[in-house]
Amino acid sequence: MQADQRGRVLVVAAKEAGDALMERLTASGYQCASAEQESGLSQVADTLQPEVVLLAVTAKRAAEMLDSLRKVERLQRLPVLVDLGRTRSAEAFKRLAVDDWIRSADEVVPRLEAALRAGRLRDREERIRMRMGMLLEITQAATSSLELEEILRIAVDKVGRVTGTDRCSVVLVEGSHARTARVVATQEDPSLVELDIEVARYPELRRALETRQPVLIEEAQRDPLMAEVRTSIVPLGVKSILVQPLICQDDLLGALFLRVSRVDASFGRDEQEFAQAVAGVLANSIRNARLHTAVKKKREDLELAYVQRYQELNDANRRLKELNRLKDEIIAVCSHDLRAPLQVLLGHGRLLQEGPLEPQQRQSSEAMIRQGKKILGLVESLLEKGKGEAARLSIEPRVLDVAQLCRDAVNELEILAADRGVSLRADCPDSLMLIGDEVKLHEVLQNLITNAIHHARQDGEVVVSTQRLGRPDGDAAKVCVQDDGVGIPPDELHLVFDRYRHGGKGTGLGLAICKEFVELHGGEIWAESPPDNGCIFVFTLPLAQEAPRNPRPQQPAATTPQEQPRVLVVEDEPEIAAVLSEVLRSKYRVEVARDGAEGLAKARAQRPDLVVMDVFLPKLDGLDAAMALKSSSDTANIPVILLSAHQGVAEKVRSLNLGAVDYMSKPFNAVELLNRTERALKLRQGEREQQEKEKTNALQRRTGSDPATGLHDRRGLLLRLEQEVTRSRRYHRALSLAVLRPDRPVDPIPNTIADIMRKRVRHPDAISHLGGGVFAVVLPECGAEAARAVISRMLPDVEKATDTEYRSAVADVSQDSDPVEKLLEKLGAPPPEET
Repeated sequence: MQADQRGRVLVVAAKEAGDALMERLTASGYQCASAEQESGLSQVADTLQPEVVLLAVTAKRAAEMLDSLRKVERLQRLPVLVDLGRTRSAEAFKRLAVDDWIRSADEVVPRLEAALRAGRLRDREERIRMRMGMLLEITQAATSSLELEEILRIAVDKVGRVTGTDRCSVVLVEGSHARTARVVATQEDPSLVELDIEVARYPELRRALETRQPVLIEEAQRDPLMAEVRTSIVPLGVKSILVQPLICQDDLLGALFLRVSRVDASFGRDEQEFAQAVAGVLANSIRNARLHTAVKKKREDLELAYVQRYQELNDANRRLKELNRLKDEIIAVCSHDLRAPLQVLLGHGRLLQEGPLEPQQRQSSEAMIRQGKKILGLVESLLEKGKGEAARLSIEPRVLDVAQLCRDAVNELEILAADRGVSLRADCPDSLMLIGDEVKLHEVLQNLITNAIHHARQDGEVVVSTQRLGRPDGDAAKVCVQDDGVGIPPDELHLVFDRYRHGGKGTGLGLAICKEFVELHGGEIWAESPPDNGCIFVFTLPLAQEAPRNPRPQQPAATTPQEQPRVLVVEDEPEIAAVLSEVLRSKYRVEVARDGAEGLAKARAQRPDLVVMDVFLPKLDGLDAAMALKSSSDTANIPVILLSAHQGVAEKVRSLNLGAVDYMSKPFNAVELLNRTERALKLRQGEREQQEKEKTNALQRRTGSDPATGLHDRRGLLLRLEQEVTRSRRYHRALSLAVLRPDRPVDPIPNTIADIMRKRVRHPDAISHLGGGVFAVVLPECGAEAARAVISRMLPDVEKATDTEYRSAVADVSQDSDPVEKLLEKLGAPPPEET
């Protein structure tokens, strides 16, 4: 056995003792070196690279040498043995921090062997522990990110530190027979990254890629495989090379290249196994990164194609919108330019007929009016065809009675109901006046009633009912169409109006159109499933602001011009203005304005009883002028009749919240114009009388306001709660109700209580004072637990402000079918007489 294979021993002793020990150890097969002083320890350690230290000095000298040994980095972790055969004070040595003692010459070799085996085993375990730690770090880096460059940089750094190589690189190839490879990470020189190399110039790499097996070159300068490149590696002092292929799922991805130049270094079994484990991790990471890159590129290609297609469709849509806008402009021009001359012709024709005419002249005027109406019908037909889908999304408003409309629809469908053996009746006792499109509302009723007839049971009944709903923002008409059929499951009620998804009631498309028509009028529509089977379709429509139910009879107009009502006509077409003036002067005093600005100025200055105004006017649009009149307290009560030859303006007119404003399409009938004018004037007279009777407190009670706190009173609470309960059931949303009741009546109520309570609630929440310090809070879209949290934060503030203790009750009432008054009683609110 060679001396360096048996072990390397550093002998620290005086010259004679050191020479004797070295002679004996050398004879036993050890490689030795000696040192007498502390100054020579570092140089000897670098030359010999010992595995164990043998001290053969006195106890005092041994303590000093031990301190010196621990200061040399290469000697700090080596086992230290002390030769006690040459000293008489063995007890002094035992206090030293050494690994073992040699008591006789016969123990020298066995003790050294034991120390060397323990040190080598400890070094091996340390190397294994370090390799496992490095492998774990590489694995964690590979699994925590898909940034391949960062993973490979960490890997070559860790592998180089563990194996002690002077070059560690990762080389990637494309395919099994690639002629070129790319260095993507290297430990030796970072500038070599992204370097392309020829595989044929590296025989060890070529063989590893061809055989897909690890290639180990132990002596690079003598190995036959390296003969063709020996002249290149000799100047570099290369000793050993290890090439580990990177293979994942049978795909050859590249290789892990390791090289050392130290004479005493080599790639043992442990290093080869470590390189193989690292190669497995890196191969998996490289494959995942390539797959990620491929998927990312595919996604980017798809996104680019999507963006291009979207841009193409957007451009096409823009062109279609432009064409549609041009079509609408053409229709608007035709509507105005064709209707206006017809209006003049028909107007003058009717004026001629009202005067004395000879038979032949009367026959001519009748023919003129008849042919004018025929032309008007052709124009209407042309415009109706040109409007297309837009015709369905606009309305032609007029004042109508929705109760009468329901009764008419029931009368029309009685034959259909009788054929199916179903009883159809209308329960519409009161008149409910609103402004809407009679044709579209009739279509809604016809659709709902027909649907109910088809789903009613044999010998069943369908009831159409109407009622007035009081609301703080204005009364509304509620129309119900109820059948006694199998009904609709509660979880499908919200689907029946969907254009593409619907429950088992109706076709779905007709109900979707009903929803559009109702919402065009500013209303709501929904379906309900009563407990006793059947189904109820309900829709609401805002009512017009109308005169009192029993207005005082209008006094006959005086014959003197000074006492006649004044009517302001605002029209830019002189001939149409002349026809309007001629028709209206038979009963009223008439003033004429030629544009919207002039009309607004005259209305403010003269305060007429009525304004008849065209919609399309120069300087100031008729709609803007009407809004200006309504926004001023001086002119807000002047009724306005709007005129337009453009059918598409109806939607704009509806958005004015018409109230006392009427609307007429051109051309109009003279009798109809006089009737509309008279009705508008009567409406204004009724409003004046109503305003004189109402006082501030009465107004507060009508709007549901509590004078003491400014919060809702009981009536206002019930109206608001009814709306929120209906909405929560319809859309399946949470709704919570809370009642706060004091232990004793609170009188007077602090005037700051409203501000205190509002600070603790959201904007949609409603607070009401029921009297005596009892409060109720409505919390839309809020569950019971969240509502309790809100009330718990509010209670201390209320108790502090009123100096009274309060009790609270909170519940989610969204699925409670009881009336709203009953909901309040359940939570402890006192009945009306107690408050």
